[in-house]
Amino acid sequence: MIIKGKKNSYLRGQAQTIKPLIQVGREGISDNLLQQIETLVNKNELLKISLLQNTMVGPQDLIEALTDLDDQIVPVQTIGSKVIIYKKAPKIKNRKYSLELEKF
Repeated sequence: MIIKGKKNSYLRGQAQTIKPLIQVGREGISDNLLQQIETLVNKNELLKISLLQNTMVGPQDLIEALTDLDDQIVPVQTIGSKVIIYKKAPKIKNRKYSLELEKF
């Protein structure tokens, strides 16, 4: 699944106001890290992840690991060491951004 056009632009704009909730450090991509990301993206829909300087993981490596974990996770943007991902929340009460995306 790829988000294009106005939907992607909307998500990128919303991502500017949020802070990274996850930091990938020296340990790289672990099962525990992937579980934390999956839990947070299911709850928040839009998630910003920061890659620290001491990590050997690149943004593309993280995106591949996340899409292998769950094919509903969509990369929105990568800027330097920041990765922004989106997934429609499974619970209706957690849907904020997906309701706005349906208007486009």
